Amino acid sequence: MQVPETTSVEAYESYIGGKCLRACHGEAWREIKACIIASPRVVDNVHLPGVSEPFIAWTMSGQAEFQEREGDGPWITHQIRRGSLFLTTGGGIYDCRWKAFTPEPFETMLVFVGLPLIRRVLEEIFGADADNARLRDLSAFTDAEMHWLMERLHKELTRRKASPLLVQAIAQAIAVHLARNYADLVSEPHRQSVAARLQAPANHGLDGPTHGRRARPGPARLTGRLEQVSLPSPFQKCHWRVTFPLPHKS
Repeated sequence: MQVPETTSVEAYESYIGGKCLRACHGEAWREIKACIIASPRVVDNVHLPGVSEPFIAWTMSGQAEFQEREGDGPWITHQIRRGSLFLTTGGGIYDCRWKAFTPEPFETMLVFVGLPLIRRVLEEIFGADADNARLRDLSAFTDAEMHWLMERLHKELTRRKASPLLVQAIAQAIAVHLARNYADLVSEPHRQSVAARLQAPANHGLDGPTHGRRARPGPARLTGRLEQVSLPSPFQKCHWRVTFPLPHKS
């Protein structure tokens, strides 16, 4: 099957497997989407397209050796465990593979942050320079505050009925944390397609051990009428199956 450079969250199921254990639905999840994925213990190689929305992959349980690469480049190896985070901010096709080496289930929560929310937060933090702000692409890092936010979001995701006010508050807190800690201002940003809007450089100075992100081809701006760009409708069928801590394409 031919893999496109970018695709929608919903279309991910066409490219990789994994059992959806829980998916968000309802009005509470307008600006952020989340699901819990149980991944196969061993995957030899899978080609994954990029998506427009920045997203976080949070390892909930299990440990694994995870590898990623772009094109024919070298494989970059990460050791994944509970609390490991990946921040993916756009880009094209990349490869990944992994092997779990502990008996517990290998489960990941994926969180997609809406572009309109990211735009508002960047405007609040960077003001007139918001159009020149970009998020970084980061692999296998740890962040105590983000971990705490993921736990809070997970609790709402697993409730019978999530609180719209609480989910929205957590979504805003996540977006602000991303912009304050993982966004940079760039000079001479390039105009790019909606799908590539949030490309980013390699990881720098995190509290996690890995800085293995591949540098993006060029910075992208959150320009245009992003208010018209929305995330997929409620994931009632968890269509967008995703794999393991879906890294970010470079």
